[in-house]
Amino acid sequence: MSDAGRIARRFEAAAATYEQASPIPRRIAEALALDIAATGLATGGRVLELGCGTGHLTRALAPRLEPRLWIASDLAPGMLTALRAGLRHPALTTAVIDAARPALAPGFDLVCSSLTLQWLPDPAAVVDRWRAMVRPGGLLAFSTLLDGAFGQWRRAVVAAGAPEPGPALPALADWQAWLGPGAHIRTLDLVERHVDGLSFLKAARRAGVDASVERPLSAGAMRRALTSFEAGGAAITYRAALIVLRL
Repeated sequence: MSDAGRIARRFEAAAATYEQASPIPRRIAEALALDIAATGLATGGRVLELGCGTGHLTRALAPRLEPRLWIASDLAPGMLTALRAGLRHPALTTAVIDAARPALAPGFDLVCSSLTLQWLPDPAAVVDRWRAMVRPGGLLAFSTLLDGAFGQWRRAVVAAGAPEPGPALPALADWQAWLGPGAHIRTLDLVERHVDGLSFLKAARRAGVDASVERPLSAGAMRRALTSFEAGGAAITYRAALIVLRL
C-alpha cells in the first residue's frame, strides 16, 4: 500500500474518535488561526486547507475569514463527513485531496494546514508544492511537529531495547534553512498527561497516529516501554512549529 493509502486508512479509522482524542492538536490549530488572522488577510479571497481532518483549523478560522471560496480537503472521506456535520460556512466546500500532491490550479490567497505535514514523506518538497499554489502576495501558513515531539515515548521505546519509533521529524533549524528569513516561525511546547501508558496508546490510536508512535513491539519490549514511560510521568510533549510566509 502507498504512503497515501496508509495515511488515508489510518485517519479514516479515526474519523469518529479524532475530535475527542485531540485536544492538543486543537490548541495548535487555534494558535495558527490567530497567527493567520494577525496578517490582515483580505476578504473575498480563495482559501485551500490541506489535511483539514474534522475541522480544528477550519472552525478556528471561520469567524476570522471572509473568503469567496474555501476548499477544506483531506485524504480521509470520513474526516470530511465529520467536518461537514459540525460546521456550516457559505464559502466552504470539501474535497478528497492528497496533501502531499494537491492537483489543483495555483492562485490561492491562502494555503494552510495544521499538523498534517509531519505524516507526509519529504516535507520540504511538499511545502514547495504548497508554495507553488499560492498567488504572488498570498499567504502560506502551516503547523507541523518538530524534532523532540513525543520524546517521552520515543525515549521509553529506545530504553526498552527497540528502535526509536518514527516518523523522523525536522528540527526548527531545518525549517529556517528551507524557508529563509522571510518566514515567521514560532514554536509551541504543549504537554498532554495520561493516567498510564496504555491510556496514551489508546488516545494515540483514536487520534489516528498509532502507526507513528506505536510500531509493533514484542510483548516484553512493550511492557518495558510502558514501565519506563509511566516512570517518567506518562506525559507526552507536542513540540510544534507555527509557520506563516508571505509570498
